Amino acid sequence: MRLHTRNILAAALLAFPIASVAQAQESFLGIVGGDTWKVNIVSDSGKYAELKGVIDIERAPEIAPQHSSCILPVLETANRTYSYAFSPIYVDGRTRAKAVDRLAVLSGVQRPESSVIIRSDAHESPVDYVSRIPYSPDMLGARLVFYELVSGCAECVEHEDSLIVGGVLERYAPEWAFAPTPAGDDKMRSFTQRADLKFMINRYDIRPDFSGNAEILEVVLSSVEAASDPSVFTIHGIRFTGYASPDGPEEFNRSLALNRAESLAEYVKSQIPGLSDNLVSVSSIGEDWEGLFAAVAADPEVAGNATLEAIRSRLNSSNGSECEKMFKGDSGLYDYLRENILPSLRRTEYTIEYSIRDFSAEEAARLWNERPELLSVDEFKAAAEFYGKDSPIYMQILLAAVKTYPDDLAALQMAALALREAGKAEDAVLLLNGRAEPVLLNTLGILKAETGDYDAARHAFQTAVEAGSAEAGHNLEELEKVMFQL
Repeated sequence: MRLHTRNILAAALLAFPIASVAQAQESFLGIVGGDTWKVNIVSDSGKYAELKGVIDIERAPEIAPQHSSCILPVLETANRTYSYAFSPIYVDGRTRAKAVDRLAVLSGVQRPESSVIIRSDAHESPVDYVSRIPYSPDMLGARLVFYELVSGCAECVEHEDSLIVGGVLERYAPEWAFAPTPAGDDKMRSFTQRADLKFMINRYDIRPDFSGNAEILEVVLSSVEAASDPSVFTIHGIRFTGYASPDGPEEFNRSLALNRAESLAEYVKSQIPGLSDNLVSVSSIGEDWEGLFAAVAADPEVAGNATLEAIRSRLNSSNGSECEKMFKGDSGLYDYLRENILPSLRRTEYTIEYSIRDFSAEEAARLWNERPELLSVDEFKAAAEFYGKDSPIYMQILLAAVKTYPDDLAALQMAALALREAGKAEDAVLLLNGRAEPVLLNTLGILKAETGDYDAARHAFQTAVEAGSAEAGHNLEELEKVMFQL
């Protein structure tokens, strides 16, 4: 039962009128001393707090015949607001024992049914004690206190005492298992850009002075030159890929797209001396049907057009000419496509593959804010550690790594763990919400558990387990132990 502390003994003791003179009596708390007393949560048709211990009769002082000692084990909540009483322990002197029995027969007054009653002339060996009371989560962090009242005659209290055992029902502290932080990348990079150069009809020679081509060529050259800086980059390859719109003879379009890509490649090599021929490759996609469908879907004027939807469903590798006739047969549609969409499909794309040299921690500490794109995730970490965890810049650098590489598992994991360590678990949750990778789901489950969102934590762990995370399996077991106490 849950009682206010001041009412505990009054609820457990019975007054038995005995005509005798009070005598001083020693405490009997020694019989419950030692470290044998434990409180555990048990589940048996309900959830209970179970107290087990050994009553060591040999440690009891000699009791006066008319005296009785009542020892009441109590769980006191951490805030000392409530106490939960287990079954009382009575140690009766010879005369008092007889009086108790006589009173029970004559008046029906009984001690609590679960009481442990020890008679001074009938017990010598230790007595095992077990008592259960309904469990409540506010018992977590409680201390076990043995309250004692030694009584004699009807209104006579001979001795009062208490023994505090300390915290015996501690909140379960899970040992979370974190998945290893994935390794950072190897600093290989690539980027692809469009070069929407304008050509004369059916021509593929590049004319820098034609229709804004000079500006486009300047962008292409600047990109290649930037990646050619040997103090930072190493170029591993430059691919030029030609695309054509799906109108006109298919073989002619493929050849024209290839020739235009080759023209751009030759122009770049002519403008950047020293660029090795071995680094440059050229190919042609030919008619860009997928590009057509994507452009149409993004244009509200023709999105969902029945003719184009029919073409999409029928198109295969051998009927391009037939499908071309279908959209050309719809004159209104073809006029719109020819004016607004088809020109954008006639393009050359170039992809530069390169690597970036490694930077020391000191160099990375200088570059993380001004040139974050040059750093790998591991170098962001090195820069953060260069400043140290006590520096406010530490967290800024790890979050900059996430901004630079928003889908990198290592960047996300490092930032989330740093936020957790800094007491910003809710910010870490926001960082990982929506991620499907088992490494991050496992970390998200830990964060959810630590912020009290146990159902979400269980879901994250279960999903990670299904994806093969052994750490999440362990954490799911730990979570169940936490939730068992609630």
